[in-house]
Amino acid sequence: MPQMTPLWTYPESSPGLWFNTTDASGDGGVLVGGTFQFDTTANFGFYVLNQAGQVLQSDVWENAYEGVFWVKVNAGGTIAAGGGWLTSTYTGQLRAISVGDGRVLLTQSTGSRVNQIAMSADGTILAAGCGATYSGSGQQIYLYRLQNSVYQPLAGLTSSNNSVQSLALSADGQWLVAGFYPNGSAPALILFQVIATGLVQSQTWSIPATDAMAEPDGADARGLVKEHFAALANRGVRAETSSGGAYVKSVAMSADGTRFAAAISGGNGIYYFDRDTFIQSGGANWQYIQPDISTSSCVGMSGDGTFVVGLSNGGAPLVGYAYRVDDAGTAGTLAWSTEVEYWPNPSNRILGGEDVLVSFGTGEPMKGGGLTPGHYYVLDADNGAGLGVFDTSAMNWPFQLSGDGTFALGGSDDGYLYGFSARGNWGNAI
Repeated sequence: MPQMTPLWTYPESSPGLWFNTTDASGDGGVLVGGTFQFDTTANFGFYVLNQAGQVLQSDVWENAYEGVFWVKVNAGGTIAAGGGWLTSTYTGQLRAISVGDGRVLLTQSTGSRVNQIAMSADGTILAAGCGATYSGSGQQIYLYRLQNSVYQPLAGLTSSNNSVQSLALSADGQWLVAGFYPNGSAPALILFQVIATGLVQSQTWSIPATDAMAEPDGADARGLVKEHFAALANRGVRAETSSGGAYVKSVAMSADGTRFAAAISGGNGIYYFDRDTFIQSGGANWQYIQPDISTSSCVGMSGDGTFVVGLSNGGAPLVGYAYRVDDAGTAGTLAWSTEVEYWPNPSNRILGGEDVLVSFGTGEPMKGGGLTPGHYYVLDADNGAGLGVFDTSAMNWPFQLSGDGTFALGGSDDGYLYGFSARGNWGNAI
């Protein structure tokens, strides 16, 4: 596979914090990366850069605990947001700023960590999903509409100790799907319509009993990292990752909101849903399980909803899989499967270049201690062929392509952001 070359790295000298999350605007002109680290108090934050690696804006969280877990930028590149932990008493925070002038558009304290953020294409609608609150109840989905240059709160979701693992919005912000680590018999997935006043629940789904198995020990990278750093388990605080049955690890939605998909923990694969069918029946159209996996870490969906791309950890260490599954109505048809070195990890979006490219980062903790190196991959979405790879000294979480595929931003546990141009790398594929 051809070796890729980054245009730049940021910062010049790493302070030792992980770049755990990245995102890119539709044309790659605005890039966002956020810093995070388990069981650490430091000056975390999220940083808005251009394609030259210059910082346009920054939102620094001074003396924060663990920091920014997820970032998001709208397709137009006008609004950047970050969410995560803020205090060691398990208060979370959600922030949004204007890319043009740095104005603060939103500051929201949350009862737990912000696990994921989604925006409509124009940034008018912003949604954030949070982990289960340690008090046993609280708001799990926060929803906002941008009015008069400020995000105004709308009706979200308050549930009993369900942790939102992932959420996705349609491009127009009118439909939202959320995946959960469910508490007891609570649903694992909920579809909402977004109306003027907020969220209206359309339908729910629970993982079938035949699939309600826990991940095998060591199947989840973030869980293993927490074991190595002894951050939460040693204090008896409930982790944000698997500790019981199966749960939704990732969701994705088509641009028009008529299709969506969910990646399920353990060897349970990917479920694909047609919105209208789901509202009527409450069921999935089909399930696809990639052979020889320990868990599915992420799913992406083409803009028109005709295919999904899954990322899964292999059943053995140091092996991962990326694969495309095409919708055939009542079944999914495997188009290709590519084996990669190390486990692939989730990003905001794993399809780019108008759905002709697949991108992701890899790396994993090792049982007994230590971390593997990592890679960034770009694959051809049509056939899975490798278009480029870049090696890092530490494991990586996100490698995010812009919507048009002209630029990509990677974040690594080595403490750096890596900016890549398609030119000289995968440019011939777009």
